[in-house]
Amino acid sequence: MSRITLLLAGAALLAVPLQAMAKDATVAALATPAKPAKAYHFELITKSNASPYWLAVRSGADAAAKKYGATVSFEAPASGLDLAGQIGMVNNAVTAGTDGLILAAQNPQALLKPVKSALAAHIPVVTVDSGLSPNIADTFLATSNIGAAAALAKYTAAHLMHGKGQYAIVDFNHTASTGIARPKGFMQGMKAYTGIKRMGPIQYSQNDVSTGLRIATTMLTQYPKLDVIFGANDRAALGPAEAVQRAHSKVKVVGFDADLGEIAYVKSGIIQASILQSPYDMGYYAVVALLDKIAGKTLPKRISTPYFLLTPANLGSAKATAAIRQYAPDYKPAG
Repeated sequence: MSRITLLLAGAALLAVPLQAMAKDATVAALATPAKPAKAYHFELITKSNASPYWLAVRSGADAAAKKYGATVSFEAPASGLDLAGQIGMVNNAVTAGTDGLILAAQNPQALLKPVKSALAAHIPVVTVDSGLSPNIADTFLATSNIGAAAALAKYTAAHLMHGKGQYAIVDFNHTASTGIARPKGFMQGMKAYTGIKRMGPIQYSQNDVSTGLRIATTMLTQYPKLDVIFGANDRAALGPAEAVQRAHSKVKVVGFDADLGEIAYVKSGIIQASILQSPYDMGYYAVVALLDKIAGKTLPKRISTPYFLLTPANLGSAKATAAIRQYAPDYKPAG
């Protein structure tokens, strides 16, 4: 399946009951841009350059730029903890006079000032995945993180825990909007089940798999009756999955996102559920949104992108393949 075919089919393939679309616009609300007379140059700045997720966002942005005659430069700190580095990148893009900015904010407040500078310089700003608080960008494309995490929790409680037991949370950080929203949504989803208890405080891996491994290894010892560990992104799920594998534990891992390592853990049954987002579409439609804004069109303030709940049971489906290819375009299902 080609990238363009996947893009066109994406909305239909990911239109599952767990998709959160209720109050926000979808990418269908964006106008198809006319090819601009000028070759615009945009800057894409993500949280880090160390995850397949952000590379998928980049791929989507590159594809849209190529289609519509624009160019996109990709820049990101090596670490998702380098907030000063990301702020400096935004400031430099504004000073250089980029035609538009696509930003995944490491911190929803700390990036307000540089984004205000961009807007004051009449540079349109689209945030993706992780936005600003308040949302001052021209539009924000993202998964409904609270809704998706709550749906994951309800699936976990009903199908993996059968309404009773213990769970723990490994988050990636406590400052990004996604790092705040996903544990919140997961805990909200679990509240409906009085027989389920969260064990201990939320632990933070700082996007480091080895740190997540250490945290989860301690959890397995500290909470011997633990049933589930929720990892709030790909890095935060991989550490617990490795800990469970090493310990030959029956604890189940659920999480967000996908790389080929996580898919292997889904195949083996260690990761029992993962919310797969639409990073390629985020990048693609961020470029579309910038071109629409430059052309004078009105943008929705927030655009929800689809998500898919991957499990070992649906791993071989066409919908799962399409969702995984948002992250890994060359993914081929077994068989």
